[in-house]
Amino acid sequence: MQIVNNKIILILIISFLVVQNIYATGKRKNFLSHGPSVSSFSQGETVLNSLDDPAIIFHNGSLLSYFDYNNVSLTRYNLFDGTSYNAAAINYRLFENLFLGFSAIDLASGDIELRKDPFDKAKTVTTNQWAYILAFAAKIKPIETSVGVNLKYIYLDLYEKKNGGFAMDLGLSKYFDNVDIKYTQAKFGVGLSMQNIMGTGIKLDEYNEDFQYIFRLSGLMEIPIVYRLETKDSLTVSLDVKNEDTYNELFAGIEYKLLEKYAIRCGYYPDHITAGFGINISAFTINYSADFNEIDLINRFSLTYRWNKKKKKENEFEKEAQAALTQDKLSQKQAQELFKKAKEFYNKKQYLYSTDLLQKIIIDYPNYDSPNIYCNKIKKLMKEKSSSSYESSFDEYAYWSGYKNYYEANYDQCLKEWKKYLQFDNKNKEIIEYCNKVNAIVTNSIEEKKKKQFEYEANTILKNGIILYKNKRWVECIRQMEKLQTFVKSSQYTNTSFNYYSSAKEYIDKAVKEITKNLNNTKVTETKVQESEPEIIIDEKLADKKYREGLILYAKGKYYEAERMFELTLRLNPNHQRAINALKHLK
Repeated sequence: MQIVNNKIILILIISFLVVQNIYATGKRKNFLSHGPSVSSFSQGETVLNSLDDPAIIFHNGSLLSYFDYNNVSLTRYNLFDGTSYNAAAINYRLFENLFLGFSAIDLASGDIELRKDPFDKAKTVTTNQWAYILAFAAKIKPIETSVGVNLKYIYLDLYEKKNGGFAMDLGLSKYFDNVDIKYTQAKFGVGLSMQNIMGTGIKLDEYNEDFQYIFRLSGLMEIPIVYRLETKDSLTVSLDVKNEDTYNELFAGIEYKLLEKYAIRCGYYPDHITAGFGINISAFTINYSADFNEIDLINRFSLTYRWNKKKKKENEFEKEAQAALTQDKLSQKQAQELFKKAKEFYNKKQYLYSTDLLQKIIIDYPNYDSPNIYCNKIKKLMKEKSSSSYESSFDEYAYWSGYKNYYEANYDQCLKEWKKYLQFDNKNKEIIEYCNKVNAIVTNSIEEKKKKQFEYEANTILKNGIILYKNKRWVECIRQMEKLQTFVKSSQYTNTSFNYYSSAKEYIDKAVKEITKNLNNTKVTETKVQESEPEIIIDEKLADKKYREGLILYAKGKYYEAERMFELTLRLNPNHQRAINALKHLK
């Protein structure tokens, strides 16, 4: 998969380098060079991280397919001497994989003064410059790449001369989520847009004026900074290279996003510094940016409204979903407190306390990703630190090596390492406490026998589940892995239990994905699934659990994910009437 992704990126870069020299017609700047996206502009007009602003279709229409909501925005740029640059844009999902966008841009219209010479009496006239963009975007599922096409009509009314013309843009974009970098998971994006690649031009006098060709190659890197239970702060760095009739320019931007609600931005484009902020309030987003240039400060504003579906009158199903969500929020509050405490241990470098608490959250509150990411982050750090004793002091190495052996259940070696550590710091409560735990396990032969029996039983359940998965018996695999999770939850061997729990969760997620694929395929595929799982074994308890998860997803507005969960409920219990009703309600 990585090879395919690298090829895609390479093709985009080569395409940019080639096409920028095909249409060389002289260096000049386009009056349409600056787009109406305020969030993009405050980051120096970098493009890929402006997915809350439908005006971004001006730069790259393919980005419409990544929007989570239908939305509409109004934009105003206050320019010089009372002139302004106003725009409106809308994004709407037509079908599951087809998006429509429309933008109307008023390009610095207003009153201007005309004189034949410096001593002539000024004549005030009104000008109108407009651009209308109709955009379509879709995602090519096999390669997870979005493509967009913009159709533009540009009209110029310069008082004495007026005319309009058509043009076309093409855009491509792709995002790479959850890319491992050091101790975290980053997001990368790459995009290519080609503007005015076809068009009629505008004829204001006896010669036809073609629209300038603009090619833009965009890149983005988003890194999580602070993890919370459901959200995380992130720092995004973006870079764009633009070629406009062989004239190359560099654009750079940076954004810090807090709680997925607040954003602080700054950026650079040739000879200009920009800065701004964004705020999400309910279904609205307010964006502001300032352009610090040598002439004057230019202020830019936009207001965006997001919506998905009209709220229906609440029925019994809606009430049930809201009740499940309320209960989930109480659970989330408890998990949030534990997660906060685990991060405090982490910041104090008490990685054993932190890891055990994170593992408890993962097992008791399995719906949240951040604790799992944080836990993996710590284990990866410990593994790398303990791989070489030359990068640190002896006592630090002993701590890290002991940690690694403890969570791999190599208790004899773990005890040796921590005893070395205690020679340097014999007052470390954390190490003393865990040394006592390990010592009790090592010296208690009866306990060791029980532990081996536990591992044998857990390993047997896991192996049976893996066999079911390989035989494409997805539902039975889920049952088996749920059985394993229940079995290890009650165990006192926290380290070994967590490893089995994580393996079970991995196979449950994989089995759910396979079931989802089959549910979305044709009847022929459904027949194959029935052939691979001829016996229908009803599991009411597990079905009820998945139904409740579907209710919570529905109450959060995640309708597609909720539909998948209700479908899974029916695979576990075909007679689950509430899941049948839920699917009818969704459709």
